[in-house]
Amino acid sequence: MQQRPKGSEISRYETLKQVEKSTGKTPKDLLNAPKLRSEAQAIWILFCELTQASYTELASYVTMTGISLSPWEVEAVMKLTRYMGEELQRWPPKLQH
Repeated sequence: MQQRPKGSEISRYETLKQVEKSTGKTPKDLLNAPKLRSEAQAIWILFCELTQASYTELASYVTMTGISLSPWEVEAVMKLTRYMGEELQRWPPKLQH
């Protein structure tokens, strides 16, 4: 939900938040969105912003933003990156005939 659709300047989440703000009603997709614990939310946003997380890219992020990452946050991003890579190798699923 934090990723930006191709050609879009904002994420799906940001779009839904704008709809909520302008209409005063929370969209169904936003109500049904998975909830992250507050300590995990920042790391998820970081993961979505990085194209391909590597230790070098994370070090550059820390240097450029001044935001420090704890060891568990670095490991979480790296595990998500590995998992995403594995899932993308299985996509698209093969159709059964």
